[in-house]
Amino acid sequence: MYATEKDLDKLTRCYEIQRWDEGLCLSQSLLKQFPHDGRVWELSGMLFRELTSFKLAQNALETATTLIPLSDRAQLALADCYLHFGQRQLAGEMFQFLYEKVGIAPQLHSELKDRLQKLSDSEHQSDGWEPADLQRPKLTAEHHYNLAHSMGYLGYPPECVEQEILRAIELAPDCLEYRIGLAGFLSQLHRAEEGYQYVARLSLQE
Repeated sequence: MYATEKDLDKLTRCYEIQRWDEGLCLSQSLLKQFPHDGRVWELSGMLFRELTSFKLAQNALETATTLIPLSDRAQLALADCYLHFGQRQLAGEMFQFLYEKVGIAPQLHSELKDRLQKLSDSEHQSDGWEPADLQRPKLTAEHHYNLAHSMGYLGYPPECVEQEILRAIELAPDCLEYRIGLAGFLSQLHRAEEGYQYVARLSLQE
């Protein structure tokens, strides 16, 4: 079974208007129902890329490649992931392939030209092109909290999930929801007393 066109349109819309948190929540829900729908995996990976969660993006996009041919935009996102993790040659080959592709969208063509230029320039510099040069939106506490949920769903190590929740709490220390979420998560790891302290600290402050 596959997600409905209505759900896919809604997910695509979330991506297009940069409502990435909402899109991630929807994609997680759809993947639970339709784990073999490559289109949902693809859009999930593209959303993760926009949030610069490159490992999650790479995993989702590589899963999508086993189910469907990736769109041009998704291929660019996957190439960005490879570049982020130091696979410069592979990323460069993908950028070049897409850049030379007939009929590619003008906006995408412009982005590819920029990627290729930076790669070329970095070859003549000792420090190279750092992955940080890729677009990195400033993540909010909600972004980090939602990423934690996504990581947990995808089976990431508990320490990675915990780190994202802690970042959310650091950015929004007065948000009880994040503290309760961390307490519940730590309880599952048999660290209930430690988790309780995060809630108790906020209660004492009040």
